[in-house]
Amino acid sequence: MTRVPLPLNFYFNYLEDICPTIVRQEFECAITQSVQDVCWDNPEIALDLNNFAVIALIEAENTEDDSERKMLLNLAIEALGTGFEQYQHPLCAAHLALTLYLTGESHDAEELAYTALADVLQAAYYAPEDPGEPIGLIYLPPLFDRSLREATISELFRATSAHRQALLFLAKTLVFTQPVFYNSHGLRWLELASGLFPEAPRTNLALGISKLQNRQAEGLLYLHRAQQCDPAAPEILQALSLAYRDRGDLKNADLWKTIACACQLPSSEPSPEWRWTEVDLDSPLTYVEYDHCALAVEPSFKSIVTSVLLAQGDWFEREMEFWRIWLKPGMTVLDIGANVGVYTFSAAQQVGSTGCVIAIEPFAPCVNCLNETKKLNQFDWVKIYQSAASSRSGTASLKTYSASELNEIIPDEAADLTHTQAINCITLDELMFRENLARVDFIKLDAEGHELDILAGASKMIAVFQPTILYENIAGSKGSNLAVANTLRAIGYQLYRYQPYLKELTRLNSNEELRGLLNVIAIHPSQYDTVIALGYSDADLADEAALAELLMVSDASEL
Repeated sequence: MTRVPLPLNFYFNYLEDICPTIVRQEFECAITQSVQDVCWDNPEIALDLNNFAVIALIEAENTEDDSERKMLLNLAIEALGTGFEQYQHPLCAAHLALTLYLTGESHDAEELAYTALADVLQAAYYAPEDPGEPIGLIYLPPLFDRSLREATISELFRATSAHRQALLFLAKTLVFTQPVFYNSHGLRWLELASGLFPEAPRTNLALGISKLQNRQAEGLLYLHRAQQCDPAAPEILQALSLAYRDRGDLKNADLWKTIACACQLPSSEPSPEWRWTEVDLDSPLTYVEYDHCALAVEPSFKSIVTSVLLAQGDWFEREMEFWRIWLKPGMTVLDIGANVGVYTFSAAQQVGSTGCVIAIEPFAPCVNCLNETKKLNQFDWVKIYQSAASSRSGTASLKTYSASELNEIIPDEAADLTHTQAINCITLDELMFRENLARVDFIKLDAEGHELDILAGASKMIAVFQPTILYENIAGSKGSNLAVANTLRAIGYQLYRYQPYLKELTRLNSNEELRGLLNVIAIHPSQYDTVIALGYSDADLADEAALAELLMVSDASEL
């Protein structure tokens, strides 16, 4: 019996890990043919360069060593760059675009994938009966939802030719570069992917939800198509029920709920993904599975949170990975502008019962969801304030939108009677004394442009605890929140963006670098030792930590 090369075994182990239900024999012949003649020590032809890069990317994903991860990533980028620049190989282009996205170059990734897709169309469709060279190995990063990874791998290895495989992968890469799937760009790439993958349930699910969010009723077509491809998927059945509920068609909404009930395995306690089947159709909330628990959310695709979690299975912001890594048992975390608790209850699981999470949210329907999730999951260490954080305590005017995530505080004189409501305000300094807080480790700020007022009311808290702050840099069409950046820098904070694949913090040294960033992480020098202990590799940060210790600087502004 011929000995199987180590990289081949390594790749099959990778497939079995990310696709536990995959049938190895179904793809073994095609994959073996792809790698049988690869010169792993010195790959030169385009397909070999692609396959070499895929193995390097998998190794980079699995290593805990930051320097080794960077080295492997650079090897992959070099190989893919050669494969694309010298041979214009479309699979190399797809993987190169993917690595560009993973390292924060989203715009370049999208442009490369789009150009390569247009270039491969002729070869993919003109001679599909001529398979030409073997298909190549495929890498999908962990930011892909597990079920999406599995479905995508299966589809790509069933491709009839290398060019067809590359075309399909480039379309998937374009979707991946647009995690905000409900805007015009995201909708465009989903339509492209659905045209190429008409039987992909998760692609059709995301496209259907995106269209419904954009008030395009034909989104129902794609939800039905998704259900035909995967008849018992709880998220698809729930999407159909919610879609008909949004249309006022309670009869069909109830029908899909009944079908879902019949699909469940008998159990004394429903699992999080099926919990929604217990909710009445006229309930002001429903449940979605999130972070291994049932999260109460608004029962409508007008809600961004509901739409994203059903379509993608997780929250799309890159900083969520940093949030989950940074937070540790016993920490105290403040979630300002909590909405229904995507960050709140992720934090609750990280800090545990020895910690404390305080969620501040002014909008009553969202507060109801927060309280329900807390009760259902017994998160007794979560405290919920129905209030807005601000520069003063008292009352304010909240302008409401159909998507509650966009609600914002406005000046009282700008309020109108139909779309505003009076809400209570509290300063974080007052909260600190009211709760007798002994520590505050992390603050998340998402207040649709009200962040500066919140910081003004938190001066004592920040001076005492110097917490790490994750804040929204772009709210709607308002552009970069430069006032917040300047305020935080003035009190000694340094600003960073997070790169999830590298698990790296990149220093933002100018306001120009803030452009286009949805969120920014602000870290005080007093926290640098913690950052380094967690493995983040910013050389400047390490140097400043050493300098702070050497000089025993107590005033961060002196650094």
